[in-house]
Amino acid sequence: MNPALYLLDTSGLFRILQDRLRQAWADQLAAGVIALCPIVELEFLYSARSLADRLEKRRLLQEVFGWVAMSDRAYERADEVQQLLTETGGHRSAGPVDLLIAATAEREGLIVLCDDRDFQTVASVTGQPVKLVADL
Repeated sequence: MNPALYLLDTSGLFRILQDRLRQAWADQLAAGVIALCPIVELEFLYSARSLADRLEKRRLLQEVFGWVAMSDRAYERADEVQQLLTETGGHRSAGPVDLLIAATAEREGLIVLCDDRDFQTVASVTGQPVKLVADL
């Protein structure tokens, strides 16, 4: 069974890797309760400046974070949520990557851990839990 409690989005990942927040979340990181999914890894690795940097970033991710696979159902749910957001005029607040992360977290029963408010807009129609990484 996966011990994850949180699914970290890319904004939260960049923030939690900073010393202050990494220290604040050290117990959760050590316990393996903060996980990533494939689309977060891809988005994060896009920031690599070279092959060596990419390989180092990937090593760091594998060493520090748990892993959650993305189901094909995540795409269907992301579409459903985008429709709900469109009905309320909020569809421009959450991009495709955010919708897929939220759908994966929802399916796995995880709290979205992030550093932006887009997920709170998503949660307004899904009811899923969201936590800002800076709110300890």
